[in-house]
Amino acid sequence: MVSSKWKRPESVPFPSVWRRFKAKDEETGEMVNYRVQDLPEDRYEEAVQLLVEHFLKDEPIFMITGAADEPQSVLGFSNAWRIILQDKISLVCFKEDSDEIVGVNVLKLCCKEVEDGIPEDAGKACTDMLRAMDFATQQGDLYNRYSVDKFFAGFALLVVPKFRALRLAEQILKARIALGRTIGVFLTSTVFTNKFSQAAAARAGFEETFVISYETLKESGPKIHFPGVETEFVKLMSMKLS
Repeated sequence: MVSSKWKRPESVPFPSVWRRFKAKDEETGEMVNYRVQDLPEDRYEEAVQLLVEHFLKDEPIFMITGAADEPQSVLGFSNAWRIILQDKISLVCFKEDSDEIVGVNVLKLCCKEVEDGIPEDAGKACTDMLRAMDFATQQGDLYNRYSVDKFFAGFALLVVPKFRALRLAEQILKARIALGRTIGVFLTSTVFTNKFSQAAAARAGFEETFVISYETLKESGPKIHFPGVETEFVKLMSMKLS
């Protein structure tokens, strides 16, 4: 996986705050202020470690495939995230007056003229996941369907466990609207692989671009089997930002 040739406009300050909202405090239940902003460069490695610690262990597909217990997949995902973060558009959520990471959304700028491949020796779990995402994205035909030459895609959405059940994922996804409009990218799209993130995306304003059942995925396309997954469908979901 290589970083795109696209560069964040120098006219857009980094880091910038893209969304502020109120939600419950995870301990008291009182309404407090949160913000979603660019992930600062000095927090990149912390974010990667949180993704390894929680995303690879909690995401249903990764739980099934044992990604967190496969060193090569852990390395494959970690290195891919580190490369993607270089696009400087990934998001982090904080409570106001706190620097504790609440959530992370790893975002990559995808360009029509740049072909990304799956890294070699990335581990079976990592490779299977990337193949499934790549298949769904190709079937969505995003560049032609939405008449764009670039869009940004999500490669991980994490809310740290103690902050879950507060509907923060929806707010983090909504922050993409202001981000995209400011950097001049007017489509965002993500392959959502579990029913919880799919519901959050729908509430945030995403539409279903391509949907395939896990059962069909096993028999067609890349023919990948994720045995025991409780979610019925893999969904490529997109939102126009213009």
